[in-house]
Amino acid sequence: MLRSLWPPPGATRALRGRRARPRSAARRQIRRLERLIEELFDRHGTTLRDEPGIGPIAAATLVCEVGDPRRFDRESKFARWCGTGAVALSSGEGNSDPVKHRLDFRGNRRINSVLHIASVTQQRHQPQAAAYLARKATENKTRREARRAHKRQLANRVIRRMWRDQNTRQPPLKLAA
Repeated sequence: MLRSLWPPPGATRALRGRRARPRSAARRQIRRLERLIEELFDRHGTTLRDEPGIGPIAAATLVCEVGDPRRFDRESKFARWCGTGAVALSSGEGNSDPVKHRLDFRGNRRINSVLHIASVTQQRHQPQAAAYLARKATENKTRREARRAHKRQLANRVIRRMWRDQNTRQPPLKLAA
């Protein structure tokens, strides 16, 4: 009985329109801000958005969190900082290297999250990434180990791209006092 009385006829259409307006306004605002960020990146001279899976928001997060990429003199230091460096899980056998590794749970979690999203996006849309992860699976790696290896490879590409951008960027103009 109550189902036939509630909602009143025509109310769902009115409510749907009322809910849609703020969402569409928010979407317009998001698109406007993303265009502004892309315009700033064009002026900044970064190529991070050229990496598949890294959009304007992810690139902005990388640029803001990393700051000056020259503070990392090696790829391994950047990987350790962002939490994609491998941590030995086994002690090895005798004098040999460790056999198993795991993801580093320390490091910058925001950057790690950006790299994870980019890794998943690349797996879905880039045949090279899907082939890399499939190859890791044939090497008897678990899905988690394969993802860790792909994130590390992605971190290396990101920091190399940031170094290259920093070297090609024009120095800022000095203002006369």
